[in-house]
Amino acid sequence: MLRFDMRGFGRSVMPPVDHVWSMDELIADLWSVADAAGAGRVHLMGESMGGTIVLAAALARPERVASVSISNASYKGKGIGELAYWRDQFAAGGPAGWSGRMMGNRFNPGHGDPAALDWFQQEQARTQPHVALGLGGVLAASDLTEPLRAAPFPLSVVLPDSSPFVPPLHGAELREIVSDCRLRVVPGVRHGLPFSHAAEEAAQLAAWLDAVDAA
Repeated sequence: MLRFDMRGFGRSVMPPVDHVWSMDELIADLWSVADAAGAGRVHLMGESMGGTIVLAAALARPERVASVSISNASYKGKGIGELAYWRDQFAAGGPAGWSGRMMGNRFNPGHGDPAALDWFQQEQARTQPHVALGLGGVLAASDLTEPLRAAPFPLSVVLPDSSPFVPPLHGAELREIVSDCRLRVVPGVRHGLPFSHAAEEAAQLAAWLDAVDAA
């Protein structure tokens, strides 16, 4: 399994404030990591904007893709909630204020270990405003509708029913657009689904990948 820090996060390079973000660059980053690891045909998994990126990356290099799985993610920017407020949130409260608002968007009260949630908020508060706003702009402008109609890979879509960002309707639309698509909607959960329900979601993902490999 390969995981990597997106540019602007963790130990990856921090782009300058005037960096021009693009989906093509993010796709190139993903395949550069796969190539560096010597990976051939791969299963792609992405969460939130990472899900949009892996969809775009799979469409760019379908011969490299065994399956795509997305969680809390959409195939288009239109209809995504909250993005329009991010600039004002950073301006008013800085990264910590933005992160505090995001925690409410991600987690229902009582969902998750308090110590783990404290860690999550602290890590999230390290996000640089220009990185979040740059990536948010790429997401807002995305629309993979037409290329996905010819997607040759199986797709698994998992959505919470209460995300302030991605409505379940986007999952229903994907099921109509992609010929080989399964959709699972998890009730009573906000946008932090893969973190608040990590063990359950990991088991679901493993079962899905086993089924794909066995087909």
